[in-house]
Amino acid sequence: MTFQKLFDLKFKKGIPTIELEKRFPNRKKEISTLALLELPSNILKKVVTTDKELTRLLELKQNLFRFKYKFPR
Repeated sequence: MTFQKLFDLKFKKGIPTIELEKRFPNRKKEISTLALLELPSNILKKVVTTDKELTRLLELKQNLFRFKYKFPR
């Protein structure tokens, strides 16, 4: 299961985070990252404590959502 497939399951098919964790227990880190991507950017900045991780998540969010989905900024 690639990160892109998990992304499609979460955002295209609308499968909740809990269900993804039940289906793919060995991919919890990637699923947790996807759950963070649902947050608006201003909330994400408050939740993530390290600048490096915040930058990584914001860039990932920008790249994944660029053409497929609309998300709150």
